[in-house]
Amino acid sequence: MSTHVHVIRAGDGRRLTAPDADITVLVGGDHTGEAYEVFLVEASRTAPDGPLHAEPWSKSYHVLRGRILVQAGHTGFELAAGETIVIEAGTMNTFTVLSESADFLLVSAGAANSRFVGDLDAVGRGRHSPEQVARLLHGVTDRYGVELATGAGAP
Repeated sequence: MSTHVHVIRAGDGRRLTAPDADITVLVGGDHTGEAYEVFLVEASRTAPDGPLHAEPWSKSYHVLRGRILVQAGHTGFELAAGETIVIEAGTMNTFTVLSESADFLLVSAGAANSRFVGDLDAVGRGRHSPEQVARLLHGVTDRYGVELATGAGAP
């Protein structure tokens, strides 16, 4: 029997930037047989809210610090440190930071979320006009099967 162990030390992990948060990949799908991934999400109240969207993978948020409002379907859920929400695949959702800032763990099923956020990060690092950014971001959501709510802007 072989033993495979992956240790992430404080400050380690692949850091990515999405339009609404800084995200560190703590456990990628390559370490879990593509069963799940774990991320540290650090967001501030001043960051723009992401659009209402639905991913083809389930996910959960566990708040470590601060307060967030999670819109899931037609209901808003206010979460504080120590609280967790599970969102099934295909559920329209987004989050808003209610405190100055908030940190939470994001656990997602499968291994697509890190690639998705990595592609969002790459778009943000490029030198593009606002029209190009919108087109590129919609291309990323289409590629990963992430559905934006009708009338929602680019992430």
